[in-house]
Amino acid sequence: MAFTEDLDLFLADFGVEVTAGGVTGIGIFDMPSEIVADGVVLTTDYKVTAKASDFGDLSHGSQVLVNGAGYTVRNVQFIDDGRFVEIMLQRSLETSYQVVTTPFDANGAAGQPGEAYVTQLDSGVDGGGASTDYAEGNVLDGGGA
Repeated sequence: MAFTEDLDLFLADFGVEVTAGGVTGIGIFDMPSEIVADGVVLTTDYKVTAKASDFGDLSHGSQVLVNGAGYTVRNVQFIDDGRFVEIMLQRSLETSYQVVTTPFDANGAAGQPGEAYVTQLDSGVDGGGASTDYAEGNVLDGGGA
């Protein structure tokens, strides 16, 4: 006689929200750390155990949100009787950029007719201060005051 189990009960106590495409379910999230390379490097693996009926069709490269954080699927393995899957993940990092327009020639006042501007992705890359040198072609023009 086969047992019928409520798989949601296995996930209820420790589960977090998992979303892939249009499917949202519950999974147990693990992120064990391991020291490798003769104790020089600390690495972390990310894994979600979830119901195969929800996430068994994921493939390498699929995007997944686990508790609101983005991950990319590395591998999906069915475990035991195939009703659960272990989804091996890698963290997806999103880098937000701010577009900043800086005067190309800092000697002129911003907004002067004919003044050239350089657009950069992040103000942290170059603060555009008075002593900043800007590149024009292959020549530094000393753009500071």
